[in-house]
Amino acid sequence: MTIDPGRLLILRAVRRAGGVQAAAGLLHVTPSGISQHLAKLEAEVGLDLVDRSRRGGGRPLCLTAAGHRLADGAERVADALSAAERDLDEFRTDVSGPLRIGGFSVAITELVAPVAMRLAVTDPTLDPCIYELTEAEGLARLGTGDLDMLISERLGPGDPERPAGVVERDLMPDPYRVIVPASWPVLTDAAELLARPWVTTSYDILYRRVLVDVCERHGVTLNAHNIGTGSAATLLALVANGLGAAIIPALTLSQNPTPNVRLSRGVIDPGGRIISVLLPANRASAAADRFVAELRRYAASGRAEENPLG
Repeated sequence: MTIDPGRLLILRAVRRAGGVQAAAGLLHVTPSGISQHLAKLEAEVGLDLVDRSRRGGGRPLCLTAAGHRLADGAERVADALSAAERDLDEFRTDVSGPLRIGGFSVAITELVAPVAMRLAVTDPTLDPCIYELTEAEGLARLGTGDLDMLISERLGPGDPERPAGVVERDLMPDPYRVIVPASWPVLTDAAELLARPWVTTSYDILYRRVLVDVCERHGVTLNAHNIGTGSAATLLALVANGLGAAIIPALTLSQNPTPNVRLSRGVIDPGGRIISVLLPANRASAAADRFVAELRRYAASGRAEENPLG
C-alpha cells in the first residue's frame, strides 16, 4: 500500500476545518477537488475514511475511526515536514564553513581578497577558499559542484552564452582606460591617436576586438603590435617603453601601477566590461549570498577602482 502524503495533509485539513467546504477555502482549491482526493485516499488504503451516513442536514463532516487514525498520522507527517523546513531555514541563514571561490587574477586580488579580509572580522566562521582559475576551468568546477561561485566578466555583444544552470549577478562596471607612453605628446584628436602604434595581445582576442571596433567607428586602420601573452604587466611595460598605446580595464590598471605611462582621457570612448559573479542555480547558499553582498558593497565604495595614474 502506497499512501500519497499530499492526500494525508488534505485529510488533516478536512478534520481541522470540520468539512470539505471549509478545507477547500483554507487550501485554496475547489470543494470537488478535496472530495476527489479523499476518494482516492480511501481507494489507496482500502477503507472508508468519511462517515457518509451522517452527511447532510448541515451537520459537520465526520471521519470514521480509520479516518481519525490516519488523520493522526497526517499530523505527524505535517510536524515532520515543518521540522524539515526549519532545518532548511537554518541552512539558508548559516554562513559558516568553507566557501569555494574561483576567478581570474585581477578579480581575486582586487575584489575577493579584500572582501575575504573584511569578512574575517565580521563573519569569522566563514572560510573562503580562493582559487585562481581560467573561465573554462571555473565553469567546469561550478558545474561539477567543486566550486561555489566564479568571478567572471561580461564584455558585451559577441560574448559566449552562459551555460544552463548558472545564475549571473552583476558586481560592478569596469571601464576601459586608454594608456599611452608618457613620452608621447598630448593628443586631442581621435583619428590621430588611433593612427599611432597600438599594443594588443593575441592571447585575449576580446580586448583586441574592442580596439578594432573603436578604429572602425573612426574610420582608421589599426596599426598594432601583437604580443603572445595576456599578461597586463607585459602590456604595460611595452607601453611604458614607447612601443604603442593600449586599452586596459581600470581594475587591471589599479593592480599594475607603471611609471612612464599616462592616461589619455576624453579622446576616444572604448567602453567597458561588467564584473559579475556566477552561481549554481540549484544550490542555495547563505554563505555565497553573504559574500556577494559584501563584494557589491566593496565595489560600490570605489576602493576597487582606485587608479594610480589619476
